[in-house]
Amino acid sequence: MSFRRKLLSVMAVPVLGASMLLAPQLAVADTGGSKDIDLKVTIPQADAFEVKDAQFRWGVNVESNAGSFSGDCNFLSAGVAADAGASKVWKQSDGLYKTSDGNTRIEKPNAAGKWADASWENKCLDANGRNVGTLLTETGTGAQVVIDKGVGKVDAAKGTAEISWKGSFSLVFYGGLTYWSLSDPVLKVSGGKGTLTATASGYAADRIDTTKWNKLESKTIVMAELPKVSLGKNGIVTTPAYKGVEIDGVEPAQSREQSWWGSFPEDWVEYNQSTGQGSYWYSSGGAADVRKVATDVYINYTQENSVIATPIPPKTSTEEESADEDHTDGGTGAVTQDPENSGGTNNVTPGAASAGSPVQQLVQQALESVLPASAVLPGVGTTLLEPMALTTSAINWVGKSLIPEALERVKDYKEPLLWSLAGLLALGSVAWVGFRHGWLVWPFSSKK
Repeated sequence: MSFRRKLLSVMAVPVLGASMLLAPQLAVADTGGSKDIDLKVTIPQADAFEVKDAQFRWGVNVESNAGSFSGDCNFLSAGVAADAGASKVWKQSDGLYKTSDGNTRIEKPNAAGKWADASWENKCLDANGRNVGTLLTETGTGAQVVIDKGVGKVDAAKGTAEISWKGSFSLVFYGGLTYWSLSDPVLKVSGGKGTLTATASGYAADRIDTTKWNKLESKTIVMAELPKVSLGKNGIVTTPAYKGVEIDGVEPAQSREQSWWGSFPEDWVEYNQSTGQGSYWYSSGGAADVRKVATDVYINYTQENSVIATPIPPKTSTEEESADEDHTDGGTGAVTQDPENSGGTNNVTPGAASAGSPVQQLVQQALESVLPASAVLPGVGTTLLEPMALTTSAINWVGKSLIPEALERVKDYKEPLLWSLAGLLALGSVAWVGFRHGWLVWPFSSKK
């Protein structure tokens, strides 16, 4: 009996952007009528593929979702905000704020640890219902802009990607006194680095005269430089450049003293010189600098396989970071702990001090150091709230001008002012108790 063996050539058939190798070895044996065929198929993982419903997520930075010295807070709004007609704090009845618009929506963490749509009522509240404030320890509401239906192509083998979205969002500061919008983001990645661009639009607000209000010309700007981009299996998590990024020709000049100093892209900062938000996108030496650091960008190739399944707090940056730290990878959030108070995060609303704030702790320690253990001072913490709230209101109320330079400087030193006030109140409380109990006497008084 003779046998005849035939070796078929290897065939490559493209399927869905990948290559499917058919029959590396196909053997046919003649056994006199019956034939056995052994077929082996190998399908390697695709390196290049198209995306049709990519999702873009970004919280921009903590300052975009933190308390403000006027207008309650800064917040994100879906869509391109309409013309308010003037620099003014938004009201719900104005219809300017949007939770969703087209492919865009604003989401924030809720108390259950889930993502939920933001609303007018909770736009200034964190997941626990706390009104966000302006302290160094502030972590913001955690809100993110979400844009769906991104289309493009990813090629992991070549290290390239290009994805574009149709959607817009607005960055609203001081409750609406100043705002602008970004539309249709485009991501381009090559060689492990990436860039996000978008079209900026908005309104020019004057720092001195709030009656001045002019529409700005739309312009394509760089949203974010991405120095380290890895094309993951399900998507991309990357930190925009901020920390260590220098910018010149701005007023006030960039401060480069703290470990979190840096800047958003030059295009971004330049555009905001007209919106009234210029110094809020780079380290200007103010108290808000720690909250300006850009937070991570999350991009999902599909909504089914998310790279950010549950809400997570911003990464932190502390003043004690090593001086020789590599700052080229950008920053990712705000401190969760005041460098001057390592006891933990303080939930303090604007214009008031909570029972566990550093100011009240200082007062309590001062009182305990000079008063006998038997001394009882009921309500000391409560009585401190009113003068502190009044002081904060006085600092906030400096005419009607939009973020004037004088007000900015006062706000930069708001924290030291409150600490000084706390010290005076502590001494006043000690004196009041001392005179009342006879521990202290007036120098000009005499007893017969």
